[in-house]
Amino acid sequence: MASKIKRSQIIRHVVQLISFILLPGLYSMTFSEVKTVYQMIINGNFNFFTALPSLMEFIAIMLLTIVLGRWFCGWICAFGAYNDLIYFISRKVFKIKFRVDEKVDYVLKYVKYIVLVFIIAISWTMGSSILESTSPWDAFGQITDISTIFSSLLIGLIFLILITIGSAFIERFFCRYLCPLGAIFSITSKIGIVKINKPKADCGKCRACTMNCSMGLPLYNVDCVKGGDCINCLKCTEVCYRNNANVNVASRDLDAKLTGSVAMATFLGVYGLTSFAGNAVTKSGISVNSNTIPSSENLENSSSQTYKDGTTAISNAAQNTTSEYKDGTYTGSGTGYRGGTTKVSVTVLDGKISNIKTISNQDTPKFYKRVEGTIIKSIISKQSTSVDTISGATYSSKGIMSAVANALTQAK
Repeated sequence: MASKIKRSQIIRHVVQLISFILLPGLYSMTFSEVKTVYQMIINGNFNFFTALPSLMEFIAIMLLTIVLGRWFCGWICAFGAYNDLIYFISRKVFKIKFRVDEKVDYVLKYVKYIVLVFIIAISWTMGSSILESTSPWDAFGQITDISTIFSSLLIGLIFLILITIGSAFIERFFCRYLCPLGAIFSITSKIGIVKINKPKADCGKCRACTMNCSMGLPLYNVDCVKGGDCINCLKCTEVCYRNNANVNVASRDLDAKLTGSVAMATFLGVYGLTSFAGNAVTKSGISVNSNTIPSSENLENSSSQTYKDGTTAISNAAQNTTSEYKDGTYTGSGTGYRGGTTKVSVTVLDGKISNIKTISNQDTPKFYKRVEGTIIKSIISKQSTSVDTISGATYSSKGIMSAVANALTQAK
Protein backbone atom coordinates (compact mmCIF):
# COMPACT_ATOMS: atom_id res chain seq x y z
CA MET A 1 0.00 0.00 0.00
CA ALA A 2 2.77 2.44 0.92
CA SER A 3 4.51 1.85 -2.40
CA LYS A 4 1.27 2.46 -4.29
CA ILE A 5 0.63 5.71 -2.47
CA LYS A 6 4.17 6.92 -2.97
CA ARG A 7 4.44 6.21 -6.69
CA SER A 8 1.05 7.60 -7.71
CA GLN A 9 1.25 10.82 -5.72
CA ILE A 10 4.88 11.40 -6.67
CA ILE A 11 3.81 11.36 -10.32
CA ARG A 12 1.08 13.91 -9.59
CA HIS A 13 3.33 16.19 -7.56
CA VAL A 14 6.07 16.08 -10.19
CA VAL A 15 3.54 17.11 -12.84
CA GLN A 16 2.29 19.88 -10.54
CA LEU A 17 5.82 21.14 -9.96
CA ILE A 18 6.65 21.15 -13.68
CA SER A 19 3.39 22.94 -14.48
CA PHE A 20 3.97 25.43 -11.66
CA ILE A 21 7.40 26.32 -13.07
CA LEU A 22 6.73 26.15 -16.82
CA LEU A 23 3.00 26.96 -17.05
CA PRO A 24 2.23 29.22 -14.07
CA GLY A 25 -0.25 31.34 -16.01
CA LEU A 26 -2.12 28.49 -17.70
CA TYR A 27 -5.06 28.73 -15.30
CA SER A 28 -5.68 32.45 -15.83
CA MET A 29 -4.91 32.13 -19.53
CA THR A 30 -7.45 29.34 -19.98
CA PHE A 31 -10.19 31.34 -18.27
CA SER A 32 -9.20 34.57 -20.01
CA GLU A 33 -9.50 32.89 -23.41
CA VAL A 34 -13.20 32.43 -22.67
CA LYS A 35 -13.46 36.07 -21.63
CA THR A 36 -11.55 37.26 -24.70
CA VAL A 37 -13.89 35.60 -27.17
CA TYR A 38 -16.92 36.55 -25.07
CA GLN A 39 -15.81 40.20 -24.94
CA MET A 40 -15.26 40.30 -28.70
CA ILE A 41 -18.77 38.95 -29.26
CA ILE A 42 -20.57 41.39 -26.95
CA ASN A 43 -18.54 44.31 -28.35
CA GLY A 44 -19.61 43.30 -31.84
CA ASN A 45 -16.05 43.00 -33.18
CA PHE A 46 -15.67 39.23 -33.18
CA ASN A 47 -13.29 38.00 -35.85
CA PHE A 48 -12.82 34.25 -36.23
CA PHE A 49 -9.19 34.45 -37.32
CA THR A 50 -8.27 36.89 -34.57
CA ALA A 51 -9.90 34.63 -31.99
CA LEU A 52 -8.57 31.39 -33.51
CA PRO A 53 -5.39 30.99 -31.38
CA SER A 54 -7.40 31.45 -28.18
CA LEU A 55 -10.22 29.24 -29.41
CA MET A 56 -7.89 26.37 -30.29
CA GLU A 57 -6.27 26.17 -26.86
CA PHE A 58 -9.48 26.60 -24.89
CA ILE A 59 -11.47 24.13 -27.00
CA ALA A 60 -8.68 21.55 -26.62
CA ILE A 61 -8.68 21.80 -22.81
CA MET A 62 -12.48 21.91 -22.68
CA LEU A 63 -12.92 18.83 -24.87
CA LEU A 64 -10.33 16.89 -22.87
CA THR A 65 -12.12 17.86 -19.65
CA ILE A 66 -15.48 16.79 -21.07
CA VAL A 67 -14.10 13.41 -22.13
CA LEU A 68 -11.57 12.66 -19.38
CA GLY A 69 -12.66 14.79 -16.42
CA ARG A 70 -10.93 17.45 -14.34
CA TRP A 71 -7.33 16.24 -14.57
CA PHE A 72 -6.34 19.81 -15.40
CA CYS A 73 -7.52 20.97 -11.97
CA GLY A 74 -5.96 18.16 -9.97
CA TRP A 75 -2.66 17.82 -11.79
CA ILE A 76 -1.78 20.81 -14.00
CA CYS A 77 -3.30 24.02 -12.61
CA ALA A 78 -0.58 26.08 -10.89
CA PHE A 79 -3.12 27.87 -8.70
CA GLY A 80 -4.42 24.51 -7.53
CA ALA A 81 -0.85 23.44 -6.78
CA TYR A 82 -0.42 26.65 -4.77
CA ASN A 83 -3.51 25.73 -2.72
CA ASP A 84 -2.06 22.25 -2.13
CA LEU A 85 1.29 23.69 -1.03
CA ILE A 86 -0.26 26.11 1.45
CA TYR A 87 -2.42 23.36 2.94
CA PHE A 88 0.55 20.99 3.19
CA ILE A 89 2.65 23.58 5.03
CA SER A 90 -0.25 24.40 7.33
CA ARG A 91 -0.74 20.73 8.20
CA LYS A 92 2.94 20.41 9.08
CA VAL A 93 2.98 23.60 11.16
CA PHE A 94 -0.39 23.48 12.93
CA LYS A 95 -0.94 19.70 12.77
CA ILE A 96 -4.69 20.27 12.54
CA LYS A 97 -7.00 19.03 9.81
CA PHE A 98 -9.97 21.36 9.77
CA ARG A 99 -13.09 19.84 8.24
CA VAL A 100 -16.11 21.76 7.02
CA ASP A 101 -19.50 20.34 7.95
CA GLU A 102 -20.77 18.23 5.06
CA LYS A 103 -23.99 20.22 4.58
CA VAL A 104 -22.20 23.57 4.84
CA ASP A 105 -19.56 22.39 2.38
CA TYR A 106 -22.29 21.32 -0.07
CA VAL A 107 -23.90 24.77 0.03
CA LEU A 108 -20.63 26.70 -0.17
CA LYS A 109 -19.65 24.87 -3.35
CA TYR A 110 -22.39 26.79 -5.17
CA VAL A 111 -20.57 30.07 -4.49
CA LYS A 112 -18.22 29.44 -7.43
CA TYR A 113 -21.21 29.51 -9.79
CA ILE A 114 -22.22 32.87 -8.33
CA VAL A 115 -18.65 34.12 -8.94
CA LEU A 116 -18.84 32.93 -12.55
CA VAL A 117 -22.20 34.63 -13.16
CA PHE A 118 -20.92 37.81 -11.50
CA ILE A 119 -17.86 37.94 -13.78
CA ILE A 120 -20.03 37.38 -16.85
CA ALA A 121 -22.51 40.06 -15.77
CA ILE A 122 -19.79 42.63 -15.04
CA SER A 123 -18.01 41.90 -18.32
CA TRP A 124 -21.31 42.23 -20.20
CA THR A 125 -22.41 45.50 -18.62
CA MET A 126 -19.19 47.30 -17.73
CA GLY A 127 -16.36 45.61 -19.61
CA SER A 128 -13.76 43.21 -18.23
CA SER A 129 -11.21 45.96 -17.55
CA ILE A 130 -13.06 46.93 -14.37
CA LEU A 131 -12.01 43.58 -12.87
CA GLU A 132 -8.30 43.96 -13.66
CA SER A 133 -7.16 45.18 -10.25
CA THR A 134 -9.26 42.59 -8.40
CA SER A 135 -7.82 39.42 -9.93
CA PRO A 136 -6.10 37.21 -7.32
CA TRP A 137 -4.55 35.02 -10.03
CA ASP A 138 -3.04 38.06 -11.76
CA ALA A 139 -1.63 39.09 -8.38
CA PHE A 140 -0.32 35.54 -8.00
CA GLY A 141 1.38 35.75 -11.40
CA GLN A 142 3.00 39.11 -10.51
CA ILE A 143 3.93 38.22 -6.93
CA THR A 144 7.64 38.95 -7.45
CA ASP A 145 6.95 42.43 -8.89
CA ILE A 146 6.22 44.28 -5.65
CA SER A 147 5.80 47.73 -7.21
CA THR A 148 3.22 46.47 -9.71
CA ILE A 149 1.37 44.53 -7.03
CA PHE A 150 0.88 47.58 -4.82
CA SER A 151 0.25 50.06 -7.62
CA SER A 152 -2.14 48.08 -9.82
CA LEU A 153 -3.22 44.88 -8.09
CA LEU A 154 -3.73 45.81 -4.46
CA ILE A 155 -7.31 44.49 -4.31
CA GLY A 156 -6.21 41.33 -6.10
CA LEU A 157 -3.40 40.94 -3.55
CA ILE A 158 -5.90 41.26 -0.69
CA PHE A 159 -8.06 38.56 -2.28
CA LEU A 160 -4.96 36.39 -2.75
CA ILE A 161 -4.06 36.76 0.93
CA LEU A 162 -7.60 35.81 1.96
CA ILE A 163 -7.52 32.79 -0.36
CA THR A 164 -4.15 31.80 1.10
CA ILE A 165 -5.55 31.97 4.63
CA GLY A 166 -8.55 29.89 3.58
CA SER A 167 -6.27 27.36 1.87
CA ALA A 168 -4.23 26.98 5.04
CA PHE A 169 -7.22 25.49 6.84
CA ILE A 170 -9.43 24.03 4.10
CA GLU A 171 -7.86 21.83 1.45
CA ARG A 172 -8.37 23.27 -2.04
CA PHE A 173 -10.32 26.20 -0.57
CA PHE A 174 -10.31 28.25 -3.78
CA CYS A 175 -11.05 25.24 -6.00
CA ARG A 176 -13.99 24.15 -3.87
CA TYR A 177 -15.76 27.44 -3.37
CA LEU A 178 -14.51 30.26 -5.60
CA CYS A 179 -12.95 29.09 -8.87
CA PRO A 180 -14.99 30.30 -11.90
CA LEU A 181 -13.13 27.97 -14.27
CA GLY A 182 -13.85 25.13 -11.87
CA ALA A 183 -17.54 26.05 -12.10
CA ILE A 184 -17.40 25.59 -15.87
CA PHE A 185 -15.47 22.33 -15.60
CA SER A 186 -17.81 21.00 -12.89
CA ILE A 187 -20.67 21.18 -15.36
CA THR A 188 -18.90 19.96 -18.48
CA SER A 189 -17.00 17.05 -16.91
CA LYS A 190 -20.06 15.06 -15.87
CA ILE A 191 -20.43 13.26 -19.19
CA GLY A 192 -16.88 11.92 -19.45
CA ILE A 193 -15.65 8.34 -19.67
CA VAL A 194 -13.48 8.43 -16.53
CA LYS A 195 -14.92 7.86 -13.08
CA ILE A 196 -13.92 6.66 -9.63
CA ASN A 197 -15.71 3.35 -9.09
CA LYS A 198 -16.38 2.63 -5.39
CA PRO A 199 -19.30 0.28 -4.59
CA LYS A 200 -20.45 1.42 -1.16
CA ALA A 201 -21.82 -2.06 -0.39
CA ASP A 202 -18.20 -3.25 -0.22
CA CYS A 203 -17.05 -0.39 2.00
CA GLY A 204 -16.16 -0.62 5.65
CA LYS A 205 -16.78 2.12 8.21
CA CYS A 206 -13.39 3.85 8.01
CA ARG A 207 -14.43 6.63 5.59
CA ALA A 208 -10.75 6.96 4.65
CA CYS A 209 -11.69 8.00 1.10
CA THR A 210 -13.87 10.86 2.33
CA MET A 211 -11.36 11.98 4.96
CA ASN A 212 -8.61 12.23 2.34
CA CYS A 213 -10.60 13.70 -0.56
CA SER A 214 -9.04 17.00 -1.67
CA MET A 215 -12.47 18.41 -2.49
CA GLY A 216 -14.26 17.09 0.60
CA LEU A 217 -16.67 14.88 -1.35
CA PRO A 218 -18.83 12.44 0.70
CA LEU A 219 -17.36 9.41 -1.08
CA TYR A 220 -18.50 7.00 1.64
CA ASN A 221 -22.08 7.53 0.52
CA VAL A 222 -21.77 6.96 -3.26
CA ASP A 223 -21.05 4.08 -5.61
CA CYS A 224 -19.05 6.15 -8.08
CA VAL A 225 -17.89 9.69 -8.79
CA LYS A 226 -17.71 11.08 -12.31
CA GLY A 227 -16.71 14.66 -13.01
CA GLY A 228 -18.43 17.43 -11.10
CA ASP A 229 -16.31 18.50 -8.15
CA CYS A 230 -13.94 15.52 -8.45
CA ILE A 231 -10.51 16.71 -9.64
CA ASN A 232 -9.07 13.21 -10.17
CA CYS A 233 -6.34 13.58 -7.56
CA LEU A 234 -6.67 9.77 -7.06
CA LYS A 235 -6.00 9.98 -3.33
CA CYS A 236 -9.13 7.97 -2.60
CA THR A 237 -7.83 5.05 -4.68
CA GLU A 238 -4.68 4.95 -2.58
CA VAL A 239 -6.03 5.17 0.96
CA CYS A 240 -8.76 2.54 0.65
CA TYR A 241 -7.71 -0.40 2.83
CA ARG A 242 -10.00 -2.74 0.89
CA ASN A 243 -8.84 -1.58 -2.55
CA ASN A 244 -12.48 -0.77 -3.22
CA ALA A 245 -11.90 2.59 -4.95
CA ASN A 246 -10.57 2.29 -8.49
CA VAL A 247 -10.17 4.43 -11.58
CA ASN A 248 -12.68 3.26 -14.15
CA VAL A 249 -12.37 4.17 -17.83
CA ALA A 250 -15.13 3.12 -20.21
CA SER A 251 -16.39 0.53 -17.68
CA ARG A 252 -12.94 -0.97 -17.06
CA ASP A 253 -10.95 -0.62 -13.83
CA LEU A 254 -7.41 0.54 -14.58
CA ASP A 255 -4.23 1.12 -12.62
CA ALA A 256 -4.25 4.62 -11.11
CA LYS A 257 -0.61 5.35 -11.94
CA LEU A 258 -1.03 4.32 -15.56
CA THR A 259 -4.28 6.26 -15.94
CA GLY A 260 -2.78 9.40 -14.44
CA SER A 261 0.32 9.19 -16.61
CA VAL A 262 -1.67 8.63 -19.80
CA ALA A 263 -4.10 11.43 -18.92
CA MET A 264 -1.22 13.86 -18.34
CA ALA A 265 0.53 12.85 -21.55
CA THR A 266 -2.75 13.38 -23.41
CA PHE A 267 -3.52 16.75 -21.81
CA LEU A 268 -0.03 18.20 -22.17
CA GLY A 269 0.47 16.70 -25.63
CA VAL A 270 -2.79 18.05 -27.05
CA TYR A 271 -2.27 21.40 -25.32
CA GLY A 272 1.25 21.62 -26.75
CA LEU A 273 0.01 20.86 -30.26
CA THR A 274 -2.81 23.40 -30.12
CA SER A 275 -0.50 25.99 -28.58
CA PHE A 276 2.01 25.41 -31.37
CA ALA A 277 -0.76 25.61 -33.96
CA GLY A 278 -2.10 28.81 -32.40
CA ASN A 279 1.34 30.41 -32.49
CA ALA A 280 1.75 29.29 -36.10
CA VAL A 281 -1.55 30.95 -37.00
CA THR A 282 -0.44 34.16 -35.29
CA LYS A 283 2.96 34.14 -37.00
CA SER A 284 1.37 33.49 -40.38
CA GLY A 285 -0.45 36.79 -40.13
CA ILE A 286 -3.88 35.23 -40.60
CA SER A 287 -5.06 36.38 -37.18
CA VAL A 288 -3.85 39.95 -37.62
CA ASN A 289 -4.69 40.62 -41.25
CA SER A 290 -7.58 42.74 -40.05
CA ASN A 291 -5.25 45.05 -38.13
CA THR A 292 -5.06 47.35 -41.14
CA ILE A 293 -8.00 49.48 -42.16
CA PRO A 294 -8.39 51.17 -45.53
CA SER A 295 -8.22 54.88 -46.10
CA SER A 296 -11.24 57.12 -45.76
CA GLU A 297 -11.65 57.22 -49.54
CA ASN A 298 -12.83 53.62 -49.39
CA LEU A 299 -15.07 54.21 -46.40
CA GLU A 300 -17.31 56.97 -47.66
CA ASN A 301 -20.38 54.78 -47.64
CA SER A 302 -19.71 52.97 -44.38
CA SER A 303 -21.24 53.75 -41.02
CA SER A 304 -20.04 53.84 -37.45
CA GLN A 305 -20.57 50.88 -35.12
CA THR A 306 -21.59 51.26 -31.50
CA TYR A 307 -20.49 48.61 -29.03
CA LYS A 308 -22.25 47.49 -25.87
CA ASP A 309 -19.71 49.26 -23.69
CA GLY A 310 -20.77 52.57 -25.21
CA THR A 311 -17.74 53.18 -27.41
CA THR A 312 -17.99 53.79 -31.13
CA ALA A 313 -15.63 52.65 -33.85
CA ILE A 314 -15.56 55.45 -36.43
CA SER A 315 -15.38 53.98 -39.91
CA ASN A 316 -16.47 57.03 -41.91
CA ALA A 317 -13.77 59.66 -42.15
CA ALA A 318 -16.32 62.19 -43.35
CA GLN A 319 -17.70 62.30 -39.81
CA ASN A 320 -14.59 64.21 -38.72
CA THR A 321 -13.67 67.11 -40.96
CA THR A 322 -10.60 67.81 -38.82
CA SER A 323 -8.10 64.97 -38.51
CA GLU A 324 -6.95 64.20 -35.00
CA TYR A 325 -3.52 62.96 -36.08
CA LYS A 326 -0.99 63.91 -38.74
CA ASP A 327 -0.38 61.29 -41.41
CA GLY A 328 2.83 59.31 -41.08
CA THR A 329 4.43 56.37 -39.31
CA TYR A 330 5.46 56.83 -35.69
CA THR A 331 7.36 54.69 -33.21
CA GLY A 332 6.46 54.41 -29.55
CA SER A 333 7.37 52.34 -26.51
CA GLY A 334 5.51 51.21 -23.42
CA THR A 335 5.99 49.07 -20.34
CA GLY A 336 4.76 45.50 -20.53
CA TYR A 337 5.03 42.40 -18.35
CA ARG A 338 7.49 42.67 -15.44
CA GLY A 339 8.67 46.08 -16.63
CA GLY A 340 9.75 44.89 -20.07
CA THR A 341 9.70 47.32 -22.99
CA THR A 342 7.26 46.98 -25.87
CA LYS A 343 7.97 48.94 -29.07
CA VAL A 344 5.46 49.45 -31.87
CA SER A 345 5.10 51.41 -35.08
CA VAL A 346 1.80 53.17 -35.72
CA THR A 347 0.73 54.28 -39.18
CA VAL A 348 -1.72 57.17 -39.49
CA LEU A 349 -3.57 57.58 -42.79
CA ASP A 350 -6.15 60.28 -43.45
CA GLY A 351 -5.88 61.29 -39.83
CA LYS A 352 -6.82 57.84 -38.54
CA ILE A 353 -4.88 54.95 -37.05
CA SER A 354 -4.64 52.53 -39.98
CA ASN A 355 -1.96 50.03 -38.97
CA ILE A 356 -0.02 48.93 -35.88
CA LYS A 357 2.98 46.63 -35.93
CA THR A 358 5.14 45.29 -33.12
CA ILE A 359 8.82 46.14 -33.49
CA SER A 360 10.04 44.35 -30.38
CA ASN A 361 8.86 43.24 -26.95
CA GLN A 362 10.31 41.69 -23.80
CA ASP A 363 7.16 39.87 -22.70
CA THR A 364 6.64 36.13 -22.47
CA PRO A 365 6.19 35.25 -26.17
CA LYS A 366 3.16 33.01 -25.66
CA PHE A 367 1.19 35.64 -23.75
CA TYR A 368 2.20 38.49 -26.03
CA LYS A 369 1.26 36.68 -29.22
CA ARG A 370 -2.09 35.76 -27.76
CA VAL A 371 -3.07 39.37 -27.01
CA GLU A 372 -1.33 41.14 -29.87
CA GLY A 373 -3.95 40.62 -32.57
CA THR A 374 -6.94 41.28 -30.32
CA ILE A 375 -5.59 44.45 -28.70
CA ILE A 376 -4.34 45.94 -31.97
CA LYS A 377 -7.63 45.22 -33.70
CA SER A 378 -9.56 46.81 -30.83
CA ILE A 379 -7.40 49.96 -30.89
CA ILE A 380 -7.86 50.38 -34.63
CA SER A 381 -11.58 49.61 -34.50
CA LYS A 382 -12.21 52.11 -31.70
CA GLN A 383 -9.52 54.59 -32.81
CA SER A 384 -8.52 54.72 -29.16
CA THR A 385 -6.09 53.09 -26.77
CA SER A 386 -8.85 52.90 -24.15
CA VAL A 387 -9.77 49.28 -24.84
CA ASP A 388 -10.28 46.24 -22.64
CA THR A 389 -7.15 44.34 -21.67
CA ILE A 390 -7.00 40.57 -21.96
CA SER A 391 -7.39 38.92 -18.56
CA GLY A 392 -4.44 36.68 -17.78
CA ALA A 393 -2.20 38.85 -19.98
CA THR A 394 -3.10 42.25 -18.57
CA TYR A 395 0.40 43.69 -18.64
CA SER A 396 1.17 42.48 -22.14
CA SER A 397 -2.04 44.25 -23.17
CA LYS A 398 -1.09 47.44 -21.36
CA GLY A 399 2.38 47.35 -22.91
CA ILE A 400 0.86 47.53 -26.40
CA MET A 401 -1.68 50.17 -25.41
CA SER A 402 0.90 52.42 -23.76
CA ALA A 403 3.33 52.00 -26.68
CA VAL A 404 0.62 53.04 -29.17
CA ALA A 405 -0.34 55.99 -26.98
CA ASN A 406 3.30 57.04 -26.82
CA ALA A 407 3.62 56.87 -30.62
CA LEU A 408 0.47 58.92 -31.11
CA THR A 409 1.82 61.79 -29.01
CA GLN A 410 4.20 62.44 -31.90
CA ALA A 411 1.34 62.56 -34.39
CA LYS A 412 -0.55 65.42 -32.79
